[in-house]
Amino acid sequence: MNWLKTVQAKLFLAYAGLITLLIIIFATSFYLYVSRALEQKASESIHQLSLNISDKFDAELRGMDAIAGRVITSDSLRTYFFESTDNPTKELNNRRNLSSTLFSITGYPFQFKQIHIFGVNGKYIEFGKNFDVSQLSPDSILSRPWVHATLAMDGRKTIIPPRKDDWDQSNTIVFSLCRAFTEVLGEPLDSIVEVQQDYSIFENIVNRSVAIPGAQSSHSIKVYVYDKKGVLIYPLSNPQQQADTHWNVVSQLADTSGIVKPAVQAKMDEATKTSEIVAYSRSEFSGLTVLLVESETALLQPVKAFRTQIILIGIAALLLTMIVTYYVARGLTTPIKAIRKSIASLNLQTLPPKNFPDARARLNELEELQSAYIQMCERLEASLSEAVEARSQEIKARMLALQAQMNPHFLYNTLTVISIKADNNHQHDIVKMCSDLSGMLRYIAVDGSAPVTIAQEMDYTRKYLDLMKSRYSGHFTCTIDIPIEMNSISVPRLIIQPIVENCFKHAFDTRPPWHIYVIGAVTDAGWEMVITDNGIGFDEQALMNLSAKMDKLERPAEDSDPHIGLLNIYDRLKVFYGEKAVFQLLNTEHGARVRIGGPRSEEGNDA
Repeated sequence: MNWLKTVQAKLFLAYAGLITLLIIIFATSFYLYVSRALEQKASESIHQLSLNISDKFDAELRGMDAIAGRVITSDSLRTYFFESTDNPTKELNNRRNLSSTLFSITGYPFQFKQIHIFGVNGKYIEFGKNFDVSQLSPDSILSRPWVHATLAMDGRKTIIPPRKDDWDQSNTIVFSLCRAFTEVLGEPLDSIVEVQQDYSIFENIVNRSVAIPGAQSSHSIKVYVYDKKGVLIYPLSNPQQQADTHWNVVSQLADTSGIVKPAVQAKMDEATKTSEIVAYSRSEFSGLTVLLVESETALLQPVKAFRTQIILIGIAALLLTMIVTYYVARGLTTPIKAIRKSIASLNLQTLPPKNFPDARARLNELEELQSAYIQMCERLEASLSEAVEARSQEIKARMLALQAQMNPHFLYNTLTVISIKADNNHQHDIVKMCSDLSGMLRYIAVDGSAPVTIAQEMDYTRKYLDLMKSRYSGHFTCTIDIPIEMNSISVPRLIIQPIVENCFKHAFDTRPPWHIYVIGAVTDAGWEMVITDNGIGFDEQALMNLSAKMDKLERPAEDSDPHIGLLNIYDRLKVFYGEKAVFQLLNTEHGARVRIGGPRSEEGNDA
């Protein structure tokens, strides 16, 4: 929130706010106007498509009805159909006359699948791809439900829903229009003419209509066709339940065509609430209702695309505003920001600022402030360098003093053990102890400012423990568990062995056996090591004194301090790792515990 108080922020918010308000007002007004027009055009498009499909269905059915009408009104065909004769010659002539008459009625090329003319008495004529005159069983005729439905229409056209062809075994799906007729007007209707058409013709009408240029994409539009009884006749393979939801809405509407939007459907029936738009067209001729269903999302895709363009234009304008505002305000605010950033990162390494930007604010006051700040940093560096150098030399001297010291009692006791073993002729033990002692002396004799690895530090500690085992044989055990991945981590010299040595000097005032545990672990923050003993633990007052001394930035180096070794370890960890150093002293139920650690070598400061 402090950023909002800056000069640059105030300039930016003023310019950006004004231009954003103008863009929002313009974009919103333009979007509302154009989106309504696009939505209306998209809705009218699918409505027109439903009308086109309905007209093409009607055109096909009108052609079928015209053929059926010509058949039942042809006097010559009725004469030949109803005439009955046992004379083979005359029967053959009738077949020829029937074929000629039907050919003259249907014309060429034949545009339908088949025409069937049959009576309830079993007389049967088929014309089209095949021509035949035969006698069928009356029961086989009357067993078809659609025959009774056609006879009940009293000569009016009857559209039979798609079904498998009743007359052959091809399993072809056909769509039929039928009319009933009789030989003598006024008599009960006992004959039917059926004009069949391949169902694929009607499927093609739908497929071609939804795929024409300018129409909505076929994969986003669902087309349903119902007859007047509400039977779904297209598509046959689609589950009817999904479409019936829309049919229930459309069937209640008085208009023969229109558009039903989701809000209208929701008012009529809560079950029909949907995000789809339905366009419908009901044919007065055939009674078929064509439904086009499209999701509102797909239908309004042009509107969404336009909205996206408006948003992108607005974002581009805002970005341009921010860029312009930035360059306008940068000349005024860069010096102030540079000074603030320099103050935030101010330390001994950044005094004085090495790469301070030479920004021209075109305001003398800001340039003078920048110059005064640089001069202040230079003076501060000069005043702090002496104090820092003194403190550094003090810490380095204490580190070297700790490294150089080796307890005289430890040397005396070690040499005494070696002499005893010499008297007893333990040559192998003498060689091992001399090797360990010389290795320890060599380890503390090298440059104390250079870091070592944990593997080297543990090797020094193990040599010390081996020498102590020679002195206290059978009195103590030491458990060391250091993961292999810790061996290469860089640490300050002499941070583990002095802690272990403290166990013998201060902790083991009890009767043996004594136990020391050195446990290492790699953590998410870096590494840590815990040294635990089963001794008498830390005196609570001593812990308080150590904590107070560690909290002091400046403290005198008192060689007589019994805890000088722990304080030196703390100092070196702080110098090496800074604030990431880990150093903790505490008592447990059975002794004392010291926990040290820090980040991995690549995260620590250079020694």
